[in-house]
Amino acid sequence: RAKQLLDEAGWRDTDGDGMRDKEGVPFRFKFMIVSGYLPGEQIAKLLKDEMAKAGIDLIPDPYEWSVFEERLNTRSFDATMLAWGGTVLADPYQIWHSSQIKGRGSNRVGFDHPEADALIEEARRTLDESARNKLYHRFHRILHKEQPYTFFRARPSLRFLDKRFKNVKVHKLGLNPHEWYVPKEEQRYK
Repeated sequence: RAKQLLDEAGWRDTDGDGMRDKEGVPFRFKFMIVSGYLPGEQIAKLLKDEMAKAGIDLIPDPYEWSVFEERLNTRSFDATMLAWGGTVLADPYQIWHSSQIKGRGSNRVGFDHPEADALIEEARRTLDESARNKLYHRFHRILHKEQPYTFFRARPSLRFLDKRFKNVKVHKLGLNPHEWYVPKEEQRYK
């Protein structure tokens, strides 16, 4: 399907070299990664191999972290790979709102969608959790359709805890380790 879409968009291998081109310009781009970061290097290799099958030349472009960060902040890259984490109640404003494109904001791909901005703003003002979730679901449908990022994976997270621990509660913001205890008679380590 990818090859069909590329053909329809005018990206074809016109000279038989195995690489797609359009109006004489080869389909080639640099993929900025952090040098020495093994997962990034592995993903870049995988993507390069897969893109080559479709006639696209992905060039891994490694930089030492401080240079990578500066290029990221100044938007001096063709494509890159990022990761972030957050809580269950993470606010999408910092990463997705168009006001965060300028300067050193975290909307590094320049996602600018007025409806998405409005949904984020309304969700931030909405106290009712059910209503807020509906707004976020609408926002996520926009992200799915527009695809400003290609999401590779979500790291699974499992938590195991010995049943000796008491007062363990799972909240929307995570666990409450500061409130845990092990009854004296069940303590193994003195």
